[in-house]
Parts: sequence; structure tokens; C-alpha cells
Amino acid sequence: MRSHLTRQQLEGLTLCWEQWEAEAATRTQKIMRARLHLIFLLMRYGGLRLGEVLALDPRGSIDTITGMLRVSGSNAREILLPVSAMRNIRRILGLPQAAEPEFLQLDQSFLRKKFYAVGQLMELPSGVVGPRAIRYSRGLELLELHVPMPLVLKFLGQQDADQLLAFLNFSDGEARRVLSAQVQGREAQGNVCHGGEADDGTNLFWGIVSRIYTGMRKVHVEITTFSDVVLTAACTPEEAALLEVHENQVLSARVDPERIVLTPEKTALSLANCVKGVVESLHSDMVETFACIGIADGTTLRATLETCTLHTAHVREGKKVFAHFSSGAVRLIAD
Repeated sequence: MRSHLTRQQLEGLTLCWEQWEAEAATRTQKIMRARLHLIFLLMRYGGLRLGEVLALDPRGSIDTITGMLRVSGSNAREILLPVSAMRNIRRILGLPQAAEPEFLQLDQSFLRKKFYAVGQLMELPSGVVGPRAIRYSRGLELLELHVPMPLVLKFLGQQDADQLLAFLNFSDGEARRVLSAQVQGREAQGNVCHGGEADDGTNLFWGIVSRIYTGMRKVHVEITTFSDVVLTAACTPEEAALLEVHENQVLSARVDPERIVLTPEKTALSLANCVKGVVESLHSDMVETFACIGIADGTTLRATLETCTLHTAHVREGKKVFAHFSSGAVRLIAD
């Protein structure tokens, strides 16, 4: 039996919680709904366990400037909360009552009843809107956004085999299904020209070979995608021969996420490729950030960045960016 929320349902429930809090009539009700809303946001975006949320000192654990959430305990970790979540989190933490250490310390039975009540506003069954279902639905959402499994597990604080198994078996094995689909997608694409195995199915462009430049050591292949994005890929003459590269040939090209540079403006860099997009989501730990960039033609680019550079590079959700990468970062795949 399915017991998780889809990405669309998660977004709808998030808006429902925001509206439910805004409809509070009395001062006491406003404060209580704000406390409950904050608990929901920390589970929905931080993937926290119910016990972890109730033990938090919110002002001491959440950096309202950077959005960094620090979770203590046996599964201690640091989570960068999305910009989209911080608007309401900052507002709620601005309440005078949020300075009280017990601000999030609510009775678990009372809290679950409120979670079910808000879910009923969307006619969602209680099995998919409880704390555990929301937490694991967040993990599934990250997997579907092509966040690597090790980072998802770290995000959820899953550190041993039993915890991993619980997540994999949740909602009739939905995580297994997502992972299997991604593996099948990689196998179906096959025939990677160079640079190792294919990644998880993002960063893939389809197009026609519009030009070929042959040098002593490298061949540059210009591909014009079906949405008129022009990419340049580099391969060896042997690899070009293996793929029988010729003009007007249909090829696909995959971009290495580790070799993408993001800038807020189009910049003159010594890199052959530049693609414009919008940051759809950011998923971070203290070292790495996985940025999902939406391109106008519907393609998703995933860039692996260093978390410490996000602020100086002005990379945040909803912001327009330019993705720069070298010809050597582009892998050719035969149709």
C-alpha cells in the first residue's frame, strides 16, 4: 500500500499548511499554529524525525542568515534548508515566543492529530500525512531530483543497515523503484563515449551533429539540439571513429555535473559551452551542493558545487544562472 506523498502532493500540502496558519483567529491560536507549522517545515524540508524536531532549540539550531540547520544527537548532521522554506521559518522564529526553549515541545499525540487534520483539508489519508510519512516522502523527493543515495541517507540521518532498510521498504519499496528506474535509464542509454560510466540520467541533450573539427589529438563535435542549444563535445579520433561521427548524425550528449561552473551573469570564460537556466533546487551538506538547473527546453542540468562558494557565487533557488563547461565535460552517446 502506498504511504508516501508525491512531489506535487508535498507542494500542495506545504501551501495548505501556510494557509491553515494564516487563518488562525485568536492570538493564542496564531502562536500554536505557528509552532505546528514550523515543525511541519522542519520535517518537510529537513527530513527530521519527530523526536529530533521536538528536541530542537529553534533559534539556537537554525541560522536564519544561511539557512543551516544543526541537528544534534546520535544522528547529528547539518542540513542547508531551501530558500523557499526560510521565508516562513524566519517569520516564525521572529515571534517573541520562539526564544523560549520549549517552543517546539508539544505532545506527540496532539501534534499527530493536527497533522492529520491539515491533511484532511486536502482529503489525504492519515497514513500519508503523519510525521514519518512526510520525512520519508522528503527522502523520496530528493531521490527523484537525482540527489545521490548516500547524500539522501546523510540528509535523513540514516546511519545503519536497519535504518537504510526501513527507508528502502517504505511505501511498498518506493525508494527501490526510483533507484531501479534510474539504473534502467542508465543501461538504456549505454555506449558512453568517454569519461567513465554514465551518471543518473540528468544532463542529457539530444541533437544533430552540425560541425566537426579534427585536430591531432582531439576531435571537436558541435551538436545543435532540437531546441537550438549548441554544444561542443571533445573526444579522441578513435572514439569518433567508433561512433562513426558525421554531420547530420543524431547523437546525444551528457554533461559531467562535476565540471559545471555557475555564474549569475554570462561571463567570458575559457570554456566552450554556456547554457542559460534557472536554479530549481539546491541540496547541500557542509561540503557539497547538488544544484538542479532547469533549462528552457525542459532539460535538467545537475551541477555539483562546493557549498562554501554558494554565497559568493549568488546561487540560490529561483535565480537565473549560466552554466559553463568545457568541451571535455561533454560525453557523446550514439543514438
